Amino acid sequence: MKKRTLLLALAMVFSASAAFGQVKPLPKSMTEAEKDFITNHYQEYRESKLEPLTRAGLRLPQGNFYGPAEFEPSDGVCFSYMSYTSLIKQLIKFVAEDEIAWVVASGGSSWYGGASAESVKTELRNAGVNMTNVVILEYGLNSVWMRDYGPWWIYTEDGDREVIDFKYNRPRPLDDRFPEKIASILNVKNNVTDLIMPGGNFQLDGHNVAIMTDVVFDPSQGGMPELSVPQLEKYMKQLFNVKKTIILEQMKRDGTGHVDMFSKLLDDKTIIIGEYAKPSDGAEDNYYILNRNAEKMANETNGKGEKFKVIRMPMPRYNGTSYSYTNSLICNNKVLVPIYGFDLDKVALDIYRKALPGYDVRGFMAKDVIQANGAIHCITKMVMKDPLEIRANEIVDARSGEEIYIEFEVFSTKELDKDNVSVYYSNDSEGPFAKTEAVEIDGKFIAAIPAQSNGTEVYYFIEAENINGMYETLPDKAPQAGVLSFIVK
Repeated sequence: MKKRTLLLALAMVFSASAAFGQVKPLPKSMTEAEKDFITNHYQEYRESKLEPLTRAGLRLPQGNFYGPAEFEPSDGVCFSYMSYTSLIKQLIKFVAEDEIAWVVASGGSSWYGGASAESVKTELRNAGVNMTNVVILEYGLNSVWMRDYGPWWIYTEDGDREVIDFKYNRPRPLDDRFPEKIASILNVKNNVTDLIMPGGNFQLDGHNVAIMTDVVFDPSQGGMPELSVPQLEKYMKQLFNVKKTIILEQMKRDGTGHVDMFSKLLDDKTIIIGEYAKPSDGAEDNYYILNRNAEKMANETNGKGEKFKVIRMPMPRYNGTSYSYTNSLICNNKVLVPIYGFDLDKVALDIYRKALPGYDVRGFMAKDVIQANGAIHCITKMVMKDPLEIRANEIVDARSGEEIYIEFEVFSTKELDKDNVSVYYSNDSEGPFAKTEAVEIDGKFIAAIPAQSNGTEVYYFIEAENINGMYETLPDKAPQAGVLSFIVK
């Protein structure tokens, strides 16, 4: 199919969901028009996912790197402000108390409306949101399901974060390009892949283990039936340096088959798995599927070789809708849990509070959004924190004949190797550079440069390393890309 024909087919997919100017939000599951498109035009659908590679070329991470887990430190959360805005406003308000909320105003979308940037700002202010922690992005999107098309992250050995750009398992091209947009805004590398992997079907333990369901192979969900398990494992190795991929069974009749509809990693060795009270409570054989998944995880180990601890979470009875308490979000010390007005809501919140003492666990009414086959996890996506950052004040008082003290702070998502926090200095911008080790005092590091004569220009840079061997310099990529300096007076 030529590109023009493909674009017309995609346009038909969206126009079938809106009639006479009335906008109908796209569900997390596929619409009938989307199902028909993928069934009858699967090869063209696959080609549409390869188009970014044609534009930019395949870009894979280089060197040593790993993918952080959701429960690791983050800068905040991305939201699409298109539908279910009553719930989304509450989530933004909670997140923006302490972290950044990146809110996409989709008024410029080609097919769907969405609010303008100014109207979003007004609504959030009126809701009492801390606007100092809100960043409004004007960008057209197709849907609200940020989890499935939003950016994934890796941390590289030189202390940088980069985006992994999965392909969305829906024919929704504006959504599919959002990782490229956020990477550009944050000025980080966007690693483009042709792997179709919805974010709701992907979990990382932070130690090179990935967990997903077999929906990744399912063409009826936009997956890749031609993909073998060894090929999937190769992708995981290339993109996240994953050493082990755990594939669970997808639930039936939940609309997506995603792993986040029945499971949740709380930390690197604790996972919640949903549980129906009796076989008749779950659609078809979901009662048995969840029990098998729980048994499998109880016999699996994380990336450190430790057995997973499995906590069972009650699942409300299926009544045409699959309700999920595991479709929650962990954002630093906050836990945002979907609730539905059932007696089980309190049980679910208590399980989170017991498993995560010291966290601020709150329930948010999600009975509307779950009808579209998703909940809180599905409409949110993390922006992971810069993994290793050095901050230092400018040297303004360097006196001749006296030692010069360099004071700085190091922020790391992993434990620092304090024996490898140092300052390098020279009287020549090209080096060679001498090393002086820093000592930590009251949470800050101080390194001493020997006394220099009046009028000497001293060139220096700071380097820090964590226990994983990840390192960072200030300035970035010093000394090759430049150094700092001061003049002795």
